[in-house]
Amino acid sequence: MRSPDERYRTAPLRALWDVEKVHKGGFYHDGRFATLRDVVDHYDRHLDLKLTDEEKGELIEYLKSI
Repeated sequence: MRSPDERYRTAPLRALWDVEKVHKGGFYHDGRFATLRDVVDHYDRHLDLKLTDEEKGELIEYLKSI
């Protein structure tokens, strides 16, 4: 159900060239999160990971390294 013909649709590549306009400078596929911490907090809540502040900090540092 990702497209009108119910086939899988990949994200458009226009964001590679116009990040500020498409993503508004944020993180996640649509730029909805202002920081990596916001992304980690979202997944921690959504997946009920129960990460500690230290684990979140370590995960953020790892994400910044890749």
